[in-house]
Amino acid sequence: MKIDANKFDQIARNVFAPAYTLLAEQIMERTGIISGLCLDLGSGGGYLGLSLAWNSKLRVCLLDESEEMQVIAERNIFEKRLENRVSALCGDVHYLPFKNNSVDLVVSRGSVYFWEDLAQALREIWRVLAPGGQVYIGGGFGSKALKDEIIRKMRENEPDWQPRCGKFNDAQFFDAVKLAAIPDAELLKDESGIWLTFTKPFEYLMEQVAENFDTACDYK
Repeated sequence: MKIDANKFDQIARNVFAPAYTLLAEQIMERTGIISGLCLDLGSGGGYLGLSLAWNSKLRVCLLDESEEMQVIAERNIFEKRLENRVSALCGDVHYLPFKNNSVDLVVSRGSVYFWEDLAQALREIWRVLAPGGQVYIGGGFGSKALKDEIIRKMRENEPDWQPRCGKFNDAQFFDAVKLAAIPDAELLKDESGIWLTFTKPFEYLMEQVAENFDTACDYK
């Protein structure tokens, strides 16, 4: 989807900015993940991923399909002086350029409503997610007060503006989860927004070890 990268970034920087810090705190508190590799999908200028990196020991990759957004994210990384732990990458959420079982935390705020094939994106997220890794994607605002304030500011220029999460029903999430064969996904909903969360059980680590052992035996 073609967007005006600079306009989109100005909105994220000037209107949504307070939500990212709060969301980063909530994600770390809920998941308990403060180190390892984090993937921020549809990251735009990278504000959620940068907030996570700033407040933890996470290494973060900001992935967006827009090359213009990648440039903006790289500038923001430099401004935060986080070049040693944060990188920006142009890529497609439907075909993630990461190895199997390599990512400890996958986050995304707002991007999921633009994904053309949600089930395929979830399959890719599950593939790259490490055993014990967790996923936190959706369209929350952090708190009802922040949601109300952001809506108010957005409607100053767009009177009919509505959060995209209100246009996405539960069935769409659960149908995609079922098609992607992801077990035990949970939909978190409250007045501040909606999130899809799931964890890859550690039992998949044992399966991976067994597969590697079988492969090694084949070469003997």
